[in-house]
Parts: sequence; structure tokens; C-alpha cells
Amino acid sequence: MIKQKVADSIDQLGPSSIRSNPLAVVFILLAVVVIFSASQFPDDGQVGPGFFPILVAVGIVVFSFADILTSTETDLEISEFSFRPPAIVLGLLVAYLLVMPFTGFLVGTMLYMPAILYYSGIKSKPLMAGLSVGLPILLFYIFARVFLIRLPEGIVPISRLLPRLPLVVIPGWL
Repeated sequence: MIKQKVADSIDQLGPSSIRSNPLAVVFILLAVVVIFSASQFPDDGQVGPGFFPILVAVGIVVFSFADILTSTETDLEISEFSFRPPAIVLGLLVAYLLVMPFTGFLVGTMLYMPAILYYSGIKSKPLMAGLSVGLPILLFYIFARVFLIRLPEGIVPISRLLPRLPLVVIPGWL
């Protein structure tokens, strides 16, 4: 039954389904560029800095194709769409990226998170504070300590104050 549904969806795939979902096509093209760029990163025969971007880009390609295959026509008109919320989020993102060289990843993300969380509708101050402090620290440990990806430190390298985690490689697991 699932096999038949997939076959029917592929049969319906054509220029009209792609034309009705141009954003998915843009995501696929951007993901292909990311895959190509990340494959050029040095890896020394191990999992390197290109692994995670390639993994995310492959996921974007898969979900974009699934969106194209399962898309239906909608009656949404562009006049019903408000450009203000995406513009605010884009402005916050640009500001975050502009101050990151000065503040570093940790401080910059800790300043960015409350603004984006508040704008997203989270009004609980304890939740906002916990996410704004905890998520950047968790991401720092995952990317800087596990994947060994250098993150911006900023003018004052606060990330050096965080304790090192005792990461142990168990022989025979790799």
C-alpha cells in the first residue's frame, strides 16, 4: 500500500508540482551547494567539520523532495501574507551575525536567544533564562568539544572559562 502511494506520488511529479512549490526547489539547490562546499573541508580520513553540514543538507533534500511529492494546491494568496514577522526575525538574525565577532558564540547566542524566544511567544522568564543560558552551553560542548569545530570566541574568550568534559574513547567502538 505504501509502495503504491509512493509510486502514485512519483507519477504525479511534474513541472506543475515543482512550480507550485518553488521554495522546496530553492532548499534543494541550497542544500546541494552546502553539500559540495562541506565536502571540500579537510577531514583527515575521520569525521571532520564537514560531516554535520552534509548530514543536515541531506535531510533538507529528503524533506524537500517529500514536500514536493506530497504538496497540494492551496488558495493562499500573497496578499494574505504578512512580511513583518519574517522581516523582524531576519533583522534579529543579521544583528546576531554582526555582533558575533565581538561577543563570541556563547555571549552572542545568550543575547540572541531571549529576543527570539520572546518574539516566538515564550513569556515564561524562567524558561527563557534556562534556554538562553543552557542551549548555547550545550551547543558549545557538542560542536567545540565533541566535533572539535572552532566557534567564535569574541573579544573576551568566555568559553575558556567552561570546564573541559572528560571525553573518553572506548577501544573497539570506533
